[in-house]
Amino acid sequence: MTSRAKEIAFEKVRGLWIAIPTPFTSAGETDEGALRKSVDYYIEGLAVDGIFCGGVMGEFWAMTTEERALVHELVVNAAAGRVPIMVHIGHHTYSEAAQLSRHAEQIGADFAIAINPYFPIKPSDEIVRDWYRRLTAESSIPFFLFNTSYSGYALSPGLIAELANLETVCGIKNPKPREHLLRVQDLVGDKIVVCDADEADWLELHLDHGFQSLMSTPALAMYQTPDKRPIHDYTRLADSGDTAGAWALHGTLERERDAFGRWMRDSWLARGEGAIPIAELKTWLALMGLPQGPVRPPLISLSEARTEALRADLDGLGLLDSLS
Repeated sequence: MTSRAKEIAFEKVRGLWIAIPTPFTSAGETDEGALRKSVDYYIEGLAVDGIFCGGVMGEFWAMTTEERALVHELVVNAAAGRVPIMVHIGHHTYSEAAQLSRHAEQIGADFAIAINPYFPIKPSDEIVRDWYRRLTAESSIPFFLFNTSYSGYALSPGLIAELANLETVCGIKNPKPREHLLRVQDLVGDKIVVCDADEADWLELHLDHGFQSLMSTPALAMYQTPDKRPIHDYTRLADSGDTAGAWALHGTLERERDAFGRWMRDSWLARGEGAIPIAELKTWLALMGLPQGPVRPPLISLSEARTEALRADLDGLGLLDSLS
């Protein structure tokens, strides 16, 4: 029998979900006004289908549990039921993750999601199974797995299939190589919602493999403006049956994807720095007219030279000052 949590996920986790940064003031505090303004922009300006907050791009690892709970509450309240909200509750301390799970349910978040539990070495399947059994029992909120390499290891398709049997586990964000992703879809796609985070692959996964949601990427705010929403538009074309039109529009975004790759992924990997590119993300959005404030240590802001290089890239893409 399908649990209610799983039914809710298949009903609500559809279309385009955005992963959002956490705005901070110059003093390093959560910028509540900027966060509310951003949520309105994502929903009304970009027409996203859902919001993922407090994740890696939200700098959860640099925030206290109280700060994270505040962000979750602010986003839920700002959205006011217009789109479903998924809040990230993962934490290296179990009791803190449990507290965030209970809080997520109390404030009316639609879903909780947790990064794989942290361990000094790769944990056994038994340890991971027990951790998820305990955490998903802390509340009745529908729960997504987050199988990201940021935890230092990956859940195998077989272990994911076991975890999918837990009553409140209703989905997985699984940004893994294609073979792993499709194997998970084959194993559990009829039980839980399986999602990837790569916009470039979204249309193929949606049309050819039955994926129902892009979960979740800041690219939705980086490539699009209220006046030009190509990802939204090609997804709607696909859903209406116009696959040729969808693919044609999808193909117009190669320059944006190239810039995303250079600024958000490839340059850091090639140089071996290993820094999460949140400074790049926040600078990109600020240049488009959606300021998100500084990053928190140990991250550092972009240099003036790199900011100007990014400005030149965005100017060439026609993305500057989109909110002016």
